[in-house]
Formats: sequence, structure tokens, C-alpha cells
Amino acid sequence: MISGLLSSALAEEASTTKLEAWLARVEPDAASAGVHELAELVQEYLNGIPSALDGLVAMTKERPFGRSVAFAAGQVLLYLVDEEDLFSEREMGALGLLDDAFLIHGCLTALCATFPELSLPPGYAPPSGRAAAAVRTLLPAGVPEALDRTCENLVRVAATLYAPGGQRDPGPDPPRPTLRVGDALAILSSAPR
Repeated sequence: MISGLLSSALAEEASTTKLEAWLARVEPDAASAGVHELAELVQEYLNGIPSALDGLVAMTKERPFGRSVAFAAGQVLLYLVDEEDLFSEREMGALGLLDDAFLIHGCLTALCATFPELSLPPGYAPPSGRAAAAVRTLLPAGVPEALDRTCENLVRVAATLYAPGGQRDPGPDPPRPTLRVGDALAILSSAPR
């Protein structure tokens, strides 16, 4: 549900037209054809956020690495919702999500590199090489490398904290809890109004 809402918001806010307008504000003298193509690539990159988040959630359920993935995913989510990160969405519109998207995609890459047994979940396709290169070049000098190191270090810490060797197999998944509608209705009928 959350990724669906995020997809809807991105469809509205990260349209090629809006991104193109933002990019043209930053570089007013750029050729419009080039800005349009760049906007399309940025849009592709940003539109991968919901499936990347879904991918992270799916990977948290993979044993024995789920806890490590969950730790890394939590940090990525905190960064995503932080309004005071590197770029402000309030000031830059959807372009403000570039650092967030870079971190999310980078974290998935770092997780798969650190835990080769993990695989990218179905439904997540990393950004094309062209889109990744465009965003990497668009970000200020040094930022992509800093975000790469952040992803690698985050996953390294997660792997150390939740090393699979020390975890025992917890057995089958416990039954899912159910809502107690009948009990709630019974209490309502016996409670004074």
C-alpha cells in the first residue's frame, strides 16, 4: 500500500515535464533536447524507488540474512523520510529525492554484493546503466562516492550486528495474529453507552 501511494506521488511529482522544468531552472542555457532526455532518465531512476523499497522488504524475509537486511532497510527508510537530508524535496520538488533514490538503489546493490546468496526480488529492476550514469553525474562532485561508502558501511555494520552464523534456525514461521472481532463486539454489547 505504501509503495502504491509513493508510486502515485512520483507519477504526479516526478513527471518528465516537471523534472525538465526543474533541471532547466538549474541550467537555463542547456539545450532543451538534452534536458528532456536527462529528465526522462531521472524519472526512470526515481520511479524505481517503490519497487526498490518492496525489494528491501522482501529481502528482510530471507533467512539467514533477513535481520541484516532489516537493519539496513530501516536506515534507508529513515533517510527517505528525513526532510533535512542532502536535497530538500520542499525546495527542489522530486529532484530532492535523487540522494534518497541513490541510497536505496545503492543499498540493494551493496546487500547483494555482501550476501551473494541473496537475490534481487522479482519486481525490482535496477535502474538502467544509462539512468544510473546520468544520476551519478548529475549529483554534486563527491556525493555519489560518499553515498556508495555509506551503503557499503551500512551493510557491513548490519552484517556484523546480525551475522548469520550466530543465529539458529527459528523453525517454521509462527501463525499470523488475527483480529478478535467477536470479542470486541461482545465487549461493546456489554459496556454501558
